[in-house]
Amino acid sequence: MIDKTIYYNIADLQLEMSLPQDTVESIILPNFEPFKAQFTDDKSITCRVYVSPTDLYFERRSAKLLSDISLVWNDRFTFFETDDFYYTLIQYSNDLNKHWKMRSTKDFSSNTIYCGPLGNSVNNFISWYSMVAFAQSSLLNKCILIHASVVVDKNFGFAFLGKSGTGKSTHSRLWLKHIEGMKLLNDDNPAIKISGDKVLVYGTPWSGKTPCYINEARLLKGIIRLNQAPYNKFEIQKNKEALFALLPSCSALRWNSNLYSSLINILIEVINSTPIGQLDCLPDEEAARLCYTKIYEL
Repeated sequence: MIDKTIYYNIADLQLEMSLPQDTVESIILPNFEPFKAQFTDDKSITCRVYVSPTDLYFERRSAKLLSDISLVWNDRFTFFETDDFYYTLIQYSNDLNKHWKMRSTKDFSSNTIYCGPLGNSVNNFISWYSMVAFAQSSLLNKCILIHASVVVDKNFGFAFLGKSGTGKSTHSRLWLKHIEGMKLLNDDNPAIKISGDKVLVYGTPWSGKTPCYINEARLLKGIIRLNQAPYNKFEIQKNKEALFALLPSCSALRWNSNLYSSLINILIEVINSTPIGQLDCLPDEEAARLCYTKIYEL
């Protein structure tokens, strides 16, 4: 069966996706619809994703297990390396030998996904696998996906980081409620990209449990790491402190020196041009206003 190819513009980078001809992309990947674009030959394809109706051959005995830890898929997840590829496996039944699979080149520029019979219903596996592939391949284009919640006004974006359960989404909602002119850009995986001498934050097709898929960008005014506390206190972070504040929220393979080095270099550029703060806070209006005032003073 002839495949069809669709292009998406995410953080001003091109993602190419090939799907079986009889699938309806607007149904199986509705979160991607705001990012659909025409192919343009003035920039290269950052990430190619081929969705295969045929299961991928994978020989576990000749592969090296790199990780079996995932906050999303728990013990259903395994990640392997072979001489030529990475394999990302997700167990989909009680049968330990049944997995959805993604096979990726070492730079994640080319990826093949097997997710079983597609039909025409929302497919979270394809969306998640595509996020993993794009997050790694974009690193070679001065772009990172970062686990954060982002609010924007008409000119700037503000990113909130923190451990799971810290209150990133809660803090975003406080800004939306108490600071005029704010709206939510993304609530889970926005993109941060260096463009010339500017650092921009973009909406993406991946926004966690919050359906917020906005194809817009803003200048990044500040990044704030949140910590729950019985008081409100803002401190600016510099140098290593700033790097350590950002690094846990970024996606890069520590086993791949090229991708991981690219991540570190991007973060250094971001730190050198963007205020990085730490906010110890209560979930209240005062915390939002303190953070907003401090960032705008920098």
